[in-house]
Amino acid sequence: MNRKNLTAAVLAGLAGAAGIASSAQAVNLNPDGLGQVLIYPYYTSNDGNDTLLSVVNTTDSAKAVKVRFLEGYNSREVLDFNMYMSAWDVWVAAIVDGGSVDASQAGVPHLIIPDTTCTVPYLYGDGIDAGLDFGLQEFLPYAYTGDYEDGGPTDIARASEGHFEVIEMGTLTNETETAKRLGSADAATHIFEDGKQVPADCMQLVDNWTDFASGDDGMWLDDETLDIARNSGGLFGGAAVVNVGKGTMHAYNARAIQGYDKDSDGNHFRPGNERPSLNDGDQRTATVFFGVPQDRAVQLSYLRGVDAISATFMHEYIMNEYNIEAGLNAASEWIVTFPTKNFYVDPMVTDLQSSEWQPKLDDPGCGGWIPGEPFPSRNGPFDGDSVDQDDENSNGVPDVQEDWVLCTYEEVFTVAGREPFTSVFDGEACEAFGLEIWDREENAGPDTPGNDRPPIVSPAPPGGSTPPEAPFELCYEVNVLRFGDGPVFGTTSDLLYTIGNAADNGWARINFGADPDHVDWAGLVGLPVTGFWAVQYENGFLGTPEASVLANYGGLFDHRANTRRSYPSRSID
Repeated sequence: MNRKNLTAAVLAGLAGAAGIASSAQAVNLNPDGLGQVLIYPYYTSNDGNDTLLSVVNTTDSAKAVKVRFLEGYNSREVLDFNMYMSAWDVWVAAIVDGGSVDASQAGVPHLIIPDTTCTVPYLYGDGIDAGLDFGLQEFLPYAYTGDYEDGGPTDIARASEGHFEVIEMGTLTNETETAKRLGSADAATHIFEDGKQVPADCMQLVDNWTDFASGDDGMWLDDETLDIARNSGGLFGGAAVVNVGKGTMHAYNARAIQGYDKDSDGNHFRPGNERPSLNDGDQRTATVFFGVPQDRAVQLSYLRGVDAISATFMHEYIMNEYNIEAGLNAASEWIVTFPTKNFYVDPMVTDLQSSEWQPKLDDPGCGGWIPGEPFPSRNGPFDGDSVDQDDENSNGVPDVQEDWVLCTYEEVFTVAGREPFTSVFDGEACEAFGLEIWDREENAGPDTPGNDRPPIVSPAPPGGSTPPEAPFELCYEVNVLRFGDGPVFGTTSDLLYTIGNAADNGWARINFGADPDHVDWAGLVGLPVTGFWAVQYENGFLGTPEASVLANYGGLFDHRANTRRSYPSRSID
């Protein structure tokens, strides 16, 4: 290599290193699993399943954290509370069907909390006061019923499947500590008491948010920034769907987002508040990693914080395997979750109305213009004559606008999904995709001479779907794709899609770029998506009648994906 080429290579390497280093200043999806925000793609309490979950604070600072559970249709909240973790703390809980606690609560998802970590309300303490050995809180339907109906189901069964998120609100400090009162960090910190480790004073943190009848508001009702400092990150977590009756467990790691909120002095909000949300971070730049052939990282700027988070999940394709071999009693399901979709399709969350000036359809002066054709060459809300109505303008140039001079324009309002999504949620918000399936010998689906047999998916999309070659649509925030007939998670709701003609085993690919409208502000192709493949094998009971064991197995594998950009970013200015 000559000196000139060597110098160029070194500079390119330094530029690449600088790009990676600067990712710490932008929103990014951390492959090492630590972050300020954790996304858990799936939970269920259906069909005898329990979802166990954990949140771990790996730092030496106490933290204020928002915990939020979102149902699977449109990501409306079904449970939300604040949590105050001590340094090095671990919090665990389980989502179960209420019938496992009280027969009268069958079908109602509940959160069981066997952990003493402070929450507001203090759910663990409330359970102990009620004579239980754990905290207990039912999921609630209020965000999708009554005045908040969105066209989807209104029963509590809707809350039995979905995803959840954990958002750091800030680091706890002891600035308000006095001789008679602990600071908030010390109140959340575990101490040794009555033979076990428990937080020093969770009720003090509850009181901080309490509106007392005496008129003395809690400290944080007056100023939520007290004892709160900048986020420090360092959270990780995981979840496992466990079915005791089947003897299976499917476990995964939470997706960790770094750089969500870097410059503010915390993002602390009252319990029962929908904030902070994924849109409340102060960073609007995302670091996105491209594979071959680009093989580099770039920073992209966006209008909203949630758009930057979405960018870290944007994929043109997702890919994974499946196995439904009858000899193994195998069953396979894919979880496909769009963790930010609600911010793009729900008119109660985001203003989805837009307008443009169009020729009036019933105006004779508009020359028979119909929607879809190019607009007349004079655009805008005008109603009147041009300077000339003869065959020539004053400069002698033929008047090519003569047919349109009396055309009246009107402002037409439309409601559509915000890019990269295209639909608005009204019971569903469907997006069309392409699906390709191969067996392990590279065969693309069943082969019948003389006949094309594209993948069959139930329910099928309506006629005239866009793009027309797309074999199916996904319509919800959380979607369950079942290969064949065998269930893994026991989904019975509309969230389930069945792929009926796959081979016994192989792999598949979903093409989100099949719809050319699936492009975000900065040109990333596809949709913000995450999820995994869950596989289950049932061997029944093995051994002798006197000593048999249930030999069932489960595995879980994250989706693989690619990222592609179709055009440069638009200017935010």
